[in-house]
Amino acid sequence: MARRRRPSNRYELLTCAWSGHVLAGTDAATITPDDALLVREDGTVRLHRCLRCDDWVQRPVPERPGREQVEGRDEIALPLRGAALRDRYVLRLIALDRAIHVVVLTSLAIALFTFAAHDQVLHRDYQNIMDALSGGAPGASQARGIVGYLGRAFKYTPSHLRILGGVLLAYAALEATEMVGLWLNKRWAEYLTFIATTILVPYEVYELTISVSVFKLVTLVINLAVVIYLLFAKRLFGLRGGHRAEQARRELSGGWGAIERATPALSV
Repeated sequence: MARRRRPSNRYELLTCAWSGHVLAGTDAATITPDDALLVREDGTVRLHRCLRCDDWVQRPVPERPGREQVEGRDEIALPLRGAALRDRYVLRLIALDRAIHVVVLTSLAIALFTFAAHDQVLHRDYQNIMDALSGGAPGASQARGIVGYLGRAFKYTPSHLRILGGVLLAYAALEATEMVGLWLNKRWAEYLTFIATTILVPYEVYELTISVSVFKLVTLVINLAVVIYLLFAKRLFGLRGGHRAEQARRELSGGWGAIERATPALSV
């Protein structure tokens, strides 16, 4: 059985499926052969070319045109397509990963601040619960899992817990900055994310040498994938031609030249 080939413009098709096509000349009174790149007319029907996915959409001739002619190229803001659109999907996926980090880190920081503010009361309640569970016998310190981690937290002073909470909040702010920058497709956010993620990789490798877990492995794999993608695909630090080559790649796959190459010839 032949394997179905995925369309090369699948990101464009997916985007148009939920946000609609990007058409030009929908309110123009006159269509000329010079407009064939964008609009073609056949009697009372017009075919408008989507500037994102290259689909041709049928529209009726407007009864009350808003303009005489189709917009010129200098009036049209081309939507993202090609490599630029694919990069936006990847960068926003990384941004969602950072959003999860922000929520987790902020929640932990709030928990630490709350813990520090009510240390004595919580410690007393914790000890009473552990005594009740153990029948009054000592052994709270032997508890494992979440209960064990909670017991070890009482070994830290409230001031130490506040410092740790502040560090977590600072890191959450860094992750939030990465998240916003990546979502908006900013070049500086790519560098910031690369540096912040690369710094963590040696620590994650060290943690795996102590003990191996699925969570640690998945975290390391995700961070390595982010580092490799940003470094090579986004051409950071001048790699593979740097920013100039990146801009040329975007223009090649998403500029007017790409639209012209993807346009069928006008039949005579």
